[in-house]
Amino acid sequence: MVQQHDVAVVVDSSSCLPAELLQKWGITVVPHELIIGQRSLRDGVDIRPEEFYRLLAQETTFRLTTAAPQPRQFLEAFVSASQRASSVLCLTLSAHFSATYRSACAAVAMSNGKLSNCDGTDTRVKVIDSRAAAGASGLIALAAARWASMGQSLDQVAAGVEELAPRVNLLAFLDTLRYLKRSGRIRQIEAWAGSLLSIKPLTELRLGEARMVERPRSRAKATDRLLAAMHRRVGAMPVSVNVMEADAREDARALSLRIQSEFNCREIFVSQFTPVMGLHTGPGLLGVAFYEDDGSDVSPFQV
Repeated sequence: MVQQHDVAVVVDSSSCLPAELLQKWGITVVPHELIIGQRSLRDGVDIRPEEFYRLLAQETTFRLTTAAPQPRQFLEAFVSASQRASSVLCLTLSAHFSATYRSACAAVAMSNGKLSNCDGTDTRVKVIDSRAAAGASGLIALAAARWASMGQSLDQVAAGVEELAPRVNLLAFLDTLRYLKRSGRIRQIEAWAGSLLSIKPLTELRLGEARMVERPRSRAKATDRLLAAMHRRVGAMPVSVNVMEADAREDARALSLRIQSEFNCREIFVSQFTPVMGLHTGPGLLGVAFYEDDGSDVSPFQV
C-alpha cells in the first residue's frame, strides 16, 4: 500500500464523528465495550446508537455498563495504522472520565518492536489525552487528520492538537437527570428536584471538567440558551460545529439549520451521541461542539 501521509490518526469510539468523515479522513476507531447483561458488545460495531437507545429505555430487566478498550485492541489498531503511515497519533477520551488513555499508553508499552510500517522502519506512536469527549474530541481528531493530509509530521500534528484542544467548546442539555443520578454523577435529591421542576440542565465540558451552566425548564429554552452561549463565545468568527444528538434526530436537524442561519459556519455536521457517553446522559440529549477558526497557523483549514 502506498503511504498517503506521515501520520495516521486513531481515536476511541467515544468520539462523535459520522462514518463518512471517518472514512474520508482515514481515522481508525477503537471501540469501547457495552456490557448488556451477560453480553459484551463493541460500541459502534456490534451495536449502533439507535439500537442502544432502544435498549436503554428497556433497562429494567438487565444492567448496562461500559468498559474502556483493552490495550490489545489499541495495539491492533496501531499495527493496522502503521501499514499506511510512518507514525500514529492516538487521541483518547479525557482521562477524567475513563481509563481509555491509560489503556492506549499500555498498548504502546506492549508494542515492543511489533510496530513497523510498510517500508520496514519502526513506527512512532504518540498518545494524547484530548481532555475532551464526544463531539469535542471528534472535532480535534478531524483537525488532526486534516493536518496529517497536508503532510505535517507527527510532532507538528501533536502540537496543533495541544493548541486546538483548549479552544474547543462542548455545550449540551439533557432531557432528564435520571441517568446522571444512576451513574452516581449527581445526588439523588438533585435528580428528584430536577425532575419535579422539569429542568433541562445545560452543561459544559471543557478541558476534562464538566459543570452545569444553566437550568432552563424546557427544551426550547435550553436550545435558546445554548445558542446564546455560542454567540457570546464566537460572535461573527468562522466556526466549525459538530451537532450531537442522542435519539433526537429531528431536534438536531432543526438546531443545525438555526446554527447555519445565525453563524458563520466553516463547516457543520450532525453526529449521533455515542452510546458509551449516552449511557450516563440518556436519550434526548442535544448539544454542540465548536471552535472558532481565527485564521492562525494552527487552523486545520489552512492550505
